[in-house]
Amino acid sequence: MLEATNKNEAITSILDAVKHNAVWLHQCESYFLLATKQLNEDLRENYLQNLTNQDILDLFVELKTQYYNYKDNTRWNTNA
Repeated sequence: MLEATNKNEAITSILDAVKHNAVWLHQCESYFLLATKQLNEDLRENYLQNLTNQDILDLFVELKTQYYNYKDNTRWNTNA
């Protein structure tokens, strides 16, 4: 998951995660993520650009949280 410091970087990070169909995405429950995954790849960025800054921030934080949860769980399980 890419780091982000503004809306455009967050969108790039979100699109990258969706494009690569990261295994931890199924843990995310955001309506915006579900809608993004259903859209044609060409429409995804436009859809996300039209969301408010707060919606993008919330979505990015949810994805980032699930990403780190996944990393922590897989790291913990491989050390057992």
